[in-house]
Amino acid sequence: MKKYLIVLVTLFAGLGLAFGQGLTVWTTWRDLTLEWFQNETAAFTEAFGVPVEIVRVDFAQAQPDWLLSAPAGEAGDLLVGVPHDRIGELAAAGVAANMTSFATADFLKDLSEQARVGFTIGGKLFALPMYVEGPALIVNADLVPEAPATYEELLAVAQELTSGDSFGFMYDSANFYFSYNWLHTFGGFVFGRDAQGDLDPAELGLANEGAIRGGEAIKALRHELGLIPAGTDYPTVTGLFSEGALAMTYNGPWEIENFRNAGITNLKVMPIPPLADGTPFSGFMGVQGVVLNPFSKNRADAANFTKWLARPAAQVSLAQLSGRIPASGSALAQVNDDPVIAGFGQALLNAEPMPNIPEMGSVWGPMGTALTVILESADSDVAGSLTQAASEILGN
Repeated sequence: MKKYLIVLVTLFAGLGLAFGQGLTVWTTWRDLTLEWFQNETAAFTEAFGVPVEIVRVDFAQAQPDWLLSAPAGEAGDLLVGVPHDRIGELAAAGVAANMTSFATADFLKDLSEQARVGFTIGGKLFALPMYVEGPALIVNADLVPEAPATYEELLAVAQELTSGDSFGFMYDSANFYFSYNWLHTFGGFVFGRDAQGDLDPAELGLANEGAIRGGEAIKALRHELGLIPAGTDYPTVTGLFSEGALAMTYNGPWEIENFRNAGITNLKVMPIPPLADGTPFSGFMGVQGVVLNPFSKNRADAANFTKWLARPAAQVSLAQLSGRIPASGSALAQVNDDPVIAGFGQALLNAEPMPNIPEMGSVWGPMGTALTVILESADSDVAGSLTQAASEILGN
């Protein structure tokens, strides 16, 4: 293991226990989520007498170090804070244990369908989900007191509020992560699924009729409706919202604290309202969870700690401390009095987990280029741009 690539934050709960016993856990978490993790670790040690060493791993290095170190017996017993779209590579390399036998029927029933699917490959569950995240409509309620009931109404309100240096609605539209919401809602998709329910990288739906309609809707936001000026990027959008110059945006829970710190405290979070025909918007979402090292020499305690971290009570306390959205339905119900958590939770009910297979890596570049071209002018060829991107993704 490349020890110079990691920073250690060690916690030895249970004094008198010798170094080297118990569990070693790698995590990418920091700040309030790390504080929660330290609290849960101490509670686990107190309850079961198993000491735990926490190793803080840099996010960019977590996966490559785990791939290298786990088979050599140098990795932690658990890797905590794994995004679901990384699980495909870990499972294929044999460094993520099959957790199916550790997940009870009640635990699986309590999970949101998206959280379960996110960590499932070939019918096997390769991590226990802990929380979900993804974008929703974030509204400055001082500027928009009544939430629009339909997407068309949202656009009308946004146009009324767009004048000079004030804007009604915008988001980072050249970013495929966000714009997939439009492509998918109108009928596009990334990869299809085979008869067993596994993602099929040969079946691509990013240039079909629905995706083209979604691309046209994205282009209309700039060129027909005048909502998103040329040159708008992520910092522009978040800056305008923080200044109170933008009424509505499409972003994730990671920006809420920044908005509040900037003085935008009267916030509402909700799904983008449905199309006039009732079609709900459905974009990307992520799931984070716990991976068990199949080479762990203490698998029984490691499995118990995995279940401890993913239990509904732990997800409730994580939500209350850090604002994370529980993957457990019963946990989410217990924190629904928080309107921000409830709003994101509602928005993600129709979301699609980002594909968790390695082929997803070939999608981002071509789709980012396609969206940039689509947004360049009112005469841009949406169908041609998406077809070109699909061809590049498939290697044609």
